[in-house]
Amino acid sequence: MAVELNTAKDFHKVGYTYAFFWWGLFTFYCLAYQLDRLLVYRARRLRSQGKITKENDNVPFSILGFVGGPFKRIGDHVIQIPFITTWMPIKHIIGVSLFCIINALWILFAPFKLAPDKTWGDTMIIKLMDRRGAYVGMVNWSFVFVLGSRNTVVTRMSGMTFEGLIPFHRWLARIGFCEFVPHFVWRIMKGYQKHYVVKDALFEDIEQGTGTIAMIGFLLLFVTSFEWIRRNFFEVFYYCHIVGIIIAIIAACWHEVACFYYFIPAVLLWVFDRIWRTYQSWWPNHHQTKLLSVQAFHHESSTTQSQQQGITHVLFEYGRLKHYHPGQYVFVTLVNKTKKAFWNYANWHPMTISEILQPALVDGSTTVPTKGLNEKILTSKNKKTLQDGKKEKIQQENHQVEQEQATTSSSSSSSSDSSLTNMKNRRNRNGDIPAASLHIKALGSYTQDLLDAGMQHKELDFRVDGPYGPRLEYQDYKTMACFAAGIGITPALTLIKDCVERRAAGVDTVTTDQIHLVWAIRTLDELTPFTDLIIYWTEQCQKAVNPFQLYLDIYVTRQQEINDNTTELQDKSAPRKSRHWIQDLDHCQVTFNTRPDISKCMDRIESMVSLSDNNKKKSSVWVHTCGSDDFMRLIMNQAIQHDWDVHHETFEF
Repeated sequence: MAVELNTAKDFHKVGYTYAFFWWGLFTFYCLAYQLDRLLVYRARRLRSQGKITKENDNVPFSILGFVGGPFKRIGDHVIQIPFITTWMPIKHIIGVSLFCIINALWILFAPFKLAPDKTWGDTMIIKLMDRRGAYVGMVNWSFVFVLGSRNTVVTRMSGMTFEGLIPFHRWLARIGFCEFVPHFVWRIMKGYQKHYVVKDALFEDIEQGTGTIAMIGFLLLFVTSFEWIRRNFFEVFYYCHIVGIIIAIIAACWHEVACFYYFIPAVLLWVFDRIWRTYQSWWPNHHQTKLLSVQAFHHESSTTQSQQQGITHVLFEYGRLKHYHPGQYVFVTLVNKTKKAFWNYANWHPMTISEILQPALVDGSTTVPTKGLNEKILTSKNKKTLQDGKKEKIQQENHQVEQEQATTSSSSSSSSDSSLTNMKNRRNRNGDIPAASLHIKALGSYTQDLLDAGMQHKELDFRVDGPYGPRLEYQDYKTMACFAAGIGITPALTLIKDCVERRAAGVDTVTTDQIHLVWAIRTLDELTPFTDLIIYWTEQCQKAVNPFQLYLDIYVTRQQEINDNTTELQDKSAPRKSRHWIQDLDHCQVTFNTRPDISKCMDRIESMVSLSDNNKKKSSVWVHTCGSDDFMRLIMNQAIQHDWDVHHETFEF
């Protein structure tokens, strides 16, 4: 029998007015964001035309920044909430609190107008309030599906990223679940009071039974989403999410027909997102996805089984990397070709891209690497400089490559051989398909299996989905400062390389002329996978069309300094080690057996920035950080105290 939906009910009015309210606010936010983007592009165009000089060059005006500017320092400050989250900005705490207050107002008073024969006392009773709360919770869960999708209009129009929306995805899910609980408990009580039979309390009829099943599905989602389960048993979290969603949605729509109007549009967007991602990663790009190499870098300083760690370097070709922007990431599945491979294909893990190798353009017998930049606008002076120095630079590069080949052939270290070979490939890469590299540290069971597979040279099957994530707009700032801990260096690698290449090529829209990298590692062995990239930065710095300075501060936390004149060794039987090559690089400071003092590091950066501008004005600094939660919380709070803009990199799925 068909069921008619009565939209005149106050329950339904509560739901759709609440939905219209939030979507309306979001629309205004998107309009402000798009206007900000237009102002940024206008400033870059004027800069490329020479209408904005170095003396009057500032970060473009922002509407959203103007509105939230007075509260920025307080709102961006990050704190830890025990038993809830390791870090959360104060502005998010305020936002979630206001969100809960608005939820309560809508449940109590919407649609904010009483019928002539009704009073507030007639409406504020539990048998009505529980259903009003359930409708508001239903709308919140429709938002949850949108916030949990990677390809939606939300990310396109608002500039928010998938990983940036995930915390709100979790908060809204918890709030919506709490709004379902009074309805569930009250209906169980009423069902039990009819016949005082436990079965009737849960499954008295179809409506009662489907409501119980739906709540079981939501409860499964809630219980398996705790951080401890999500981080240590990701597969349990992932599969329970899929099963719980299917159970909850089907049962909820059977329980109440109005659920179709709130759940189904959002669910269809989520299903389309899943289908589109599967299509992209399996069918059209399958012939453009090629695993080139998997190499394991084992840390020699690991002495016990529990300390054995390493980094797996994955190099692959992927056609959609043409749309990549620095700071983005991909979802990958690397599968050992075993009998369990079918199930392993469902395990997709987010990985930060550490380097992009773009195809080269061939001009006669000369290979000229290019980036294919959309914003490469050179002044006539820079064009002339590039044209005059083009042949000389190419000759220098070819000579350097020959030297690297000779060094490679005489080296006994396989990791060094690979690094120098990668350097040659970076400069003279042929083909139409861009390539990328991943550096994956062995921290859990999945990454440890990858390290073992790389060491044993096992055959792996590879799939990739993406890229996803933000387009980090560092180029409008005079100074970029990257703070990283351990393998958290990977997102900074692409940012620094992008800035280095664009400044070296004479891209006038990139105003960044100072790059600072503060990197904390355990031992110098962790530098080995990144040797060729660091050398590449320094070479580009020396021959850049638009000059810039690169400063490296490396803190080795668990190793003593080694000098050539050292007479005493901790282990007499161990081979004698010489001074590390990175200690001899220009503008590179290596500090042993200590952690970075973030406050002093930022004060030093601020003083160097002031000197470079001759104290004429306070230059803008853009900060990027990736590492542990405690590390990022410290970086973010210190950057806010200096009035610097900061972006953190983290994955919380």
